[in-house]
Amino acid sequence: MATDKKIALKSSPTLKIMRGELGATMKLLKISQESLQSATNPNAVKTDTAKFRISQLQSHGHSSLAYSSLQSGMQYYMNEDYGYVAYRQLNEEPDSVCVLADPICSKDNLKALIDAFLEFKKDPIFLHCSYATGKILNEKGFSVNELGVETILDIQTFNLVGSKKEQLRRARNGAKRDNLSVVEIDSVDDNMLKALKKISDDWMKEKVVSSNEMQFIVRPLVYVDEIDVRKFVAVKDGEIVGMVVFDPMYEEGRVSGYIANHLRSNLDRSYSVVDFILLEALEKFKAEGLRDLSLGLSPLAKVDDSHEFKHSKLLTAILKYAFENANHVYNFKNLAQHKLKYRPELEGAREEKVYCAMKTRLFLTRMHDVNHLLGLHPIRQTFAHCAEQAAGYFRNMLAGKHDRSN
Repeated sequence: MATDKKIALKSSPTLKIMRGELGATMKLLKISQESLQSATNPNAVKTDTAKFRISQLQSHGHSSLAYSSLQSGMQYYMNEDYGYVAYRQLNEEPDSVCVLADPICSKDNLKALIDAFLEFKKDPIFLHCSYATGKILNEKGFSVNELGVETILDIQTFNLVGSKKEQLRRARNGAKRDNLSVVEIDSVDDNMLKALKKISDDWMKEKVVSSNEMQFIVRPLVYVDEIDVRKFVAVKDGEIVGMVVFDPMYEEGRVSGYIANHLRSNLDRSYSVVDFILLEALEKFKAEGLRDLSLGLSPLAKVDDSHEFKHSKLLTAILKYAFENANHVYNFKNLAQHKLKYRPELEGAREEKVYCAMKTRLFLTRMHDVNHLLGLHPIRQTFAHCAEQAAGYFRNMLAGKHDRSN
C-alpha cells in the first residue's frame, strides 16, 4: 500500500548529488521545469484570466485532459458567461487552430460556448473530444471521426478477481517478491528531481519515438510540484525504479478522479513495474472515495466509425491503416495491448470512444499540420524505418554468405 513518507535514496553513482553539482546543471533543470509548470502553480496565478481558468477547471474540468488545458504554450478563448476553450495555432491562417479536448464549461453551457468559439475561430479542429462535443459539432457540419478509445477504471468496483487478470496479479506479486514498495511523494527536492529525471531519460531511450513523446494531448512531464497533481514511485533497495504521475479530474470544485498521465520505469523485469504502481495507487484512491481512474487514450485503437456521426471515410481508412502498419511512427498497438490487461469488457472498467472533428477543406494538409503539432513526422519516420529495415536485410544477407563460406 502506498504511504505518505519521505524516501531515503541510496547514495549511488546515478543518484548521488555532489556539492559541486548543485550549480548550473540543477539550476538550469529547475528553471526548465518551472517554465513547464501548469498555471495552477500558486506563484503563477496572478492575473484575473488565470484565476478564471482555474475556477472553471476546478468546477467543470471533468474530462481526463481538462488539466492539460493549462500546459505551457496554450492559447485561450475565454467567455465569462460560459467558460473557456484551450487551443494552439496550426498554421499562419488565423482561424486554423487545434482545440485540445472538450471546452471547459458546465454541460448546460457546452453548446453556447462552442457557438461563441466558432464565431471567434471559424475553422478549428477539435482533437480528443467527447461524444457530447462531437454531436454538437456534427450538427454544425463538422466531420466527426473516432480517434481511439480511452480506458477508464471504476475505482470503487475494479478488482483483480478472475483468470483474465492474471497478468496484473503477476505484476503485483512479482513486485512484492522483489521487495518493491510504492510511495507517494509529497514534494520534489533536488535529490528527487534528479532521480525522477534519470527514470524518464532511461525510459525515453527505449521508446519507438525516442526523441520525443506525443505532444499536445500528452501534457509535458513536470517533475516539480503542482497543485492536485500526484506522483507515486516504486522503490527498490533505496532507489527509485519507476514512477506514475496522475493529473486530476474535477467535479463541482473537488477532485473526482485522476488520469495516469506519465508511466515510466527503468527496471527490467518480467512483470510491469508501472502496473504495480497503478494498482497500489488505485487502492489509495479507493480509500479516499474517488470515482474514476483513466489510463488514457489508446490512439487509433478500435476505430470503426459505425454510423454514429457523419465522418470522413478517407480519414477512417487512414487511421485504421496507421494502427496496423505505422507502429514505427508511434507504438499504437503496444499501448492498446497494455491497457487490455485491465479488461475493459468486465465490471469495474470500460472503454469510451474519443473523437476528432474538422471541416474537410484541405484535408491532407490539415493532417500534416496536426501531426506536426503532435510531434509526429510520418513521412520522415517511414523513410528512416525503411532504411533501417533495408540495412538489416543486407547485414543478414552478408552474414549468411559469410557463414556459408566458412
